[in-house]
Amino acid sequence: MTAPELQEASHRLGTLPGLHSGDIAEAVSAMSMRYRPHDLSLPGGGRHPIDFRHHAVEFGGATLNLLRYGPEVVIEAGIFEQFYMLEFPLSGGVCVDFGRRRVRSEIGRGLILSPGPAIHSNWRAGTTQLMLRIERGVVERAFRDHVGDAAAGTPVFAPEIDLDTQAGRRIARLLGLLVGEQIEADRHGTAALPAGPIVQAVLETVFAHIPYEVAETAVPLLRGPVPRCVHRFRALLDDPAMLALTVGDLARRIGVSQRTLTTDMRRFAGHSPHQYLTARRMDRACALLTRSDLPVAEIARCVGYANAGRFAALFRQAHGVFPADYRRFADPGQAPETHQ
Repeated sequence: MTAPELQEASHRLGTLPGLHSGDIAEAVSAMSMRYRPHDLSLPGGGRHPIDFRHHAVEFGGATLNLLRYGPEVVIEAGIFEQFYMLEFPLSGGVCVDFGRRRVRSEIGRGLILSPGPAIHSNWRAGTTQLMLRIERGVVERAFRDHVGDAAAGTPVFAPEIDLDTQAGRRIARLLGLLVGEQIEADRHGTAALPAGPIVQAVLETVFAHIPYEVAETAVPLLRGPVPRCVHRFRALLDDPAMLALTVGDLARRIGVSQRTLTTDMRRFAGHSPHQYLTARRMDRACALLTRSDLPVAEIARCVGYANAGRFAALFRQAHGVFPADYRRFADPGQAPETHQ
């Protein structure tokens, strides 16, 4: 049985502007930009049309997502180098090949996928999942604090989470609180309860109740240590003022050539600097659209686009609606109109 808090959270998330598409290429493009490049296929020759839906709310270092594809799909996700993913089916279920191990999720039993092994997943037809993505750096900092060791490595968790346990029920309640606080704050124009402590409480629950091993690095050793320029590039873009710069400008700020930055980002982060910059710009634009009265053209300039039309097209590609519609339907009591 699905935890009622997860059902409520999914219902609330589903009222937010999001992406709805019947086009496989559009679905793959959108999710590759938000997570990492991946391949998606439809078993049996794609006899059933895709019904892709994605809604998300960003908390800074974490994102809560509602995701479905409709028919059975197979996803070659590669390696989650830079984030952890907690997945909870609300319907259907997923079979995941996680390195050499095969695990399954279903209603009442979720998964936590750690950086490291390559991930191959098979979503059953009709599967809808609530998924919490947490940046690897956030997890590692919290883990070092939890164990009191500044040199602690990367935790790699046993993947199963049983929602019919004290820990599972607590995680469900915390995810419900995350969504509820954010949506109520947006609806009434008030400050939300800071998300950081709630995400921290999720992590503390995971650390205390989910078995784990500690790895010196969860990224395969054949790739070597992640270059400093990758860390610096991602850190720079935590500052909204940096979003208006070009990739070339950012490369010069961290003291490397654009070619070196592109090579290292593709190898160690799984996407190009331009893809990462675009994703961060779109996330910032969402925040400005919902929490400021700035005109859309001014928001475009704030996040690095002199051409408001180009900005609107990229925003629609990322979120399924144009910026003005995203702002208009930010009230969770209304449903956005997608533009196919």
